Amino acid sequence: MGETIVAISTPIGMGGIGIVRLSGPESIRIADTLFVGKKRISQLPTYRLTYGKIVEDGKELDEVLISVMKAPHSYTTEDVVEINCHGGLAATTRVLEAVLRRGARLAEPGEFTKRAFLGGRIDLLQAEAVADLVSAKTGLGLETALFQMRGSLSQRINSIKERLTRCLSLIEVGLDFSDEDIDFLETEELLEILSGILEELQELVKSFERGKILREGVKIAIVGRPNVGKSSLLNLLLGEEKAIVTPIPGTTRDSIEEWLQIDGIPFHVIDTAGIRETDDLIELEGRKRTEFHISDAELLVVMLDASEELQPEDRLLATMIKGKKALVVLNKCDLKKVLDKNAVSMIYGGSPIVEMSALKGWGLEEFNEDLVSLVMEDGQKLADRPVITRERHKECLQRAEKALKEAYNAVTSGLSFEYPAFDIREALGSIGEVVGEVTSEDILDEIFSSFCIGK
Repeated sequence: MGETIVAISTPIGMGGIGIVRLSGPESIRIADTLFVGKKRISQLPTYRLTYGKIVEDGKELDEVLISVMKAPHSYTTEDVVEINCHGGLAATTRVLEAVLRRGARLAEPGEFTKRAFLGGRIDLLQAEAVADLVSAKTGLGLETALFQMRGSLSQRINSIKERLTRCLSLIEVGLDFSDEDIDFLETEELLEILSGILEELQELVKSFERGKILREGVKIAIVGRPNVGKSSLLNLLLGEEKAIVTPIPGTTRDSIEEWLQIDGIPFHVIDTAGIRETDDLIELEGRKRTEFHISDAELLVVMLDASEELQPEDRLLATMIKGKKALVVLNKCDLKKVLDKNAVSMIYGGSPIVEMSALKGWGLEEFNEDLVSLVMEDGQKLADRPVITRERHKECLQRAEKALKEAYNAVTSGLSFEYPAFDIREALGSIGEVVGEVTSEDILDEIFSSFCIGK
């Protein structure tokens, strides 16, 4: 924290503006040695842009707008200087290198946000929300990250922690004055508190599946034999001609991957090569990749040709996807329909079936509804309540839940309050990890290493 760090905080490449950000005790001094304007950096008012030039050894590097945010009223709680250069790799890199030569060091991934956390400006949940905000794939994911960054989830976690702390303090006071025969906390009241908190923890743990969907998306693979319309469906979903479509079976020989969103849910869609027997080496490699995507995908879209009877490859595919969550599409319904829904249902294990024509665009609304229903099986909306978004949150809360169940059982078994007190302390430690009150340096390094360098 005693060092001054610097990084380019905007994406590398062509653009209107490129920002070089400094943070640390030497930020203003370093900027003062390079900035030429009407006033020195140290004399500038905070939170205002000032025009000037970056000059090193008499050589002008760029025209800039510069801003100063003085400690502790900045993102990192340290002195922060932001140099708004012309966009593009050359201008920002020249200014960055000049700052490095003046004594700053290059920031590590996420180090600006890490300093905001270590400076007490945000907790660990809010810090992680910053990364989620930057990587949000849909508007709903963005709203969830903003919700968490503003501290809504932290408030709920802290509310649970405060109630448990109060409960523990009453238990410990009662134990200290056990000879006085005074009940500072009745057994029934303790059980009621533990029961209520357990319900909240279970609800939060359950919300992880929704939070994970928003943060990471859902991987779906479109599978089927050649020429059933897989590529046509991908093009329909994307609203553009991304995949080549021809009447020739085996046109798609490699997997095509794209992101799209439906009802705020990000989907990572993979159009795979067709499943069929072949001696073609390229098609065989494509089939291997299809088999990998079938095992790796969280959801499968199985394409069948409704204008033909079930083929051996269709029946083979039914065995290949056994145990996987799937949506069956009877495609080419703009042609004379031959395939029977009941026959398909018997082979594909009762997976939902939708009739459509990917070529004509028929049935897209029903397809989207069925796809979302499969993802959101519990029927809950993604953004109706605070959700946890990371495996770390889930593991911490599950440990807290386990400890509180043991505390509850100890009370109902008539054991001394010393036993539930021990379990409640353990639960408090696990809950404290969620917001970063008790966190090892290794865990912090792992969390912030996933950030981009300038954030």
